[in-house]
Amino acid sequence: MNVDDDKTGSGRVDRSRRNHHAAISTLPPVFNTSEACHYLRISRPTFLKLIATGKIRAQKLGKGWKVRDTELERFLLAGEASPQ
Repeated sequence: MNVDDDKTGSGRVDRSRRNHHAAISTLPPVFNTSEACHYLRISRPTFLKLIATGKIRAQKLGKGWKVRDTELERFLLAGEASPQ
């Protein structure tokens, strides 16, 4: 890698490029409906019922639901998942 790769044409460091990887790694992982269902090994209707009853906290964004990985872990550790 060349030393000048992180510099703009003016010789200044392009901070957006330098901080790009740090910003991505600090974001909490978020699952969409399909990913959450696959992770929990449940159907979509079951997942939506769990959200409606408040057993899983999720956020409606656009047409779909988003849920943090920590919320899915909390749900699993609480033992609220029904046996299949």
